[in-house]
Amino acid sequence: MRKDQVLITLCLGYIGGVLAGSFFVVAWWMVILFLTLGIALTAVFFRGKVFLLTALFAIFVYGIFSVTQSLNQFRAENMQGQAVSGIARVVNDPEEKSFYRSVVLRMESCASEYCPREKILWQAPLASETVFGARVSFACALASPENFDAAFDYRMFLAKDGIGYVCRKAENPRILTEDTFARLGRWLFIPKRVFLAALERSLPQPEAGLAEGLIIGGDERLPQTLKQAFVTAGLSHIVAISGYNIALIAQVFVLLGIGIGLWRKQALWFAAFGVIWFVVLVGAQASAIRAGIMGLCAFAALFVGRLSRSMNLLLGAAALMLVFQPLLLRYDVGFQLSFLATLAIVVVSPFAERLLPQEFWGKTLVETALMTFAVELFVVPLIIYQFQKFASFALIANILLLPLVPYTMLAVFFAGVAFFILPGLHILLTAVAYFLLRVMTFTVEQMSAWPGAGVRVSIGASALIWWYAGLFLLIVIMRRYLRKRKQYV
Repeated sequence: MRKDQVLITLCLGYIGGVLAGSFFVVAWWMVILFLTLGIALTAVFFRGKVFLLTALFAIFVYGIFSVTQSLNQFRAENMQGQAVSGIARVVNDPEEKSFYRSVVLRMESCASEYCPREKILWQAPLASETVFGARVSFACALASPENFDAAFDYRMFLAKDGIGYVCRKAENPRILTEDTFARLGRWLFIPKRVFLAALERSLPQPEAGLAEGLIIGGDERLPQTLKQAFVTAGLSHIVAISGYNIALIAQVFVLLGIGIGLWRKQALWFAAFGVIWFVVLVGAQASAIRAGIMGLCAFAALFVGRLSRSMNLLLGAAALMLVFQPLLLRYDVGFQLSFLATLAIVVVSPFAERLLPQEFWGKTLVETALMTFAVELFVVPLIIYQFQKFASFALIANILLLPLVPYTMLAVFFAGVAFFILPGLHILLTAVAYFLLRVMTFTVEQMSAWPGAGVRVSIGASALIWWYAGLFLLIVIMRRYLRKRKQYV
């Protein structure tokens, strides 16, 4: 067995362990019994692969252990809030909500007897001037997060980012003198804030909100009606930092690299550095980093073409992210959707390359439609399972508008940059960006108003499992078909 096959086998073992620990209650006596029997059976029947299979069993058990430890840490009975005071560090870029600023803190030193290891979500006043990296003199009576909706586990949604407590009203918080880390943190988000300010001054609403969502991610800047229209049309993913969007950004950087005279391999490296720069531009939040990793995997799949190599890269990236935060697999819908969308691209891109080898008019449109259809097959069942809603015209909407996304993002980016370096002339680029944005908002508004655009429907976990089992079987059949035709490599 090759080294890459060994590595991926171990990655699958760890992911499988995290999956088992996330969705099933596994007693420790069962874990020990499983490990013992596995090693014994390996020693008897697979003597030539004792080391590999023993390592596989061990890392599977470690996956169960890691997610169980995380779940135990954030159990409701362990999250009883107490008064805390001391010095805290801001570890996120504070986000403005309707009535407060969402600030995530980590206690560095405590004057109180109680000092939490978990992060704290502080609902700071809107006038608060806290920034990423700032040190804050902080005192608050902490509370455990509450689940206000039976269909949404808000407590575990926060837990997957390491947040265990909520502070609704701090006692006289005070920003302390900046240290080196605080100064670096403040500079990290300056490009993001400057860029957003340029877009808001150049474009009218709601197009400015859509432009910010395409570049920075998030739909908070969209009017509620338009936000709901994107959901109904099945296009809410284009205003989120997802692996699919990052893959589009990487493609844009490749085209730019080739345009300035780089060779193909150099252009690929240029695109990789471009994606890293983009993640830093939007603030290097955990969600953006995860999307960046997934996007690079999807991008690599498009250019490598080999299913085995692309799959290895994707599984390795997923396992690495779960090592740092095993709760992502169950409680982060964004991680789930990014993984599935990237998996669809990884699986379909080699097939598309071999089924459509010849150049013909409209090939790009056919490839886009095929890729979009594959992504929908992978993500729609999970969306229905999680949100009990089905966007009836999502496939049509995605085929119509997804090809515009990279060009719109490029136009928005250059319009924002031109605001500073070409004052006055930036209006020309802004007009192009506005036209593309207006096409998108108008189309979404019209399609979301069609009868039956958004249908309430629900499926159970068993139906979800059967669906993905069917997809797996279909992929195996397609691989065998192409091998018979000697088109699969």
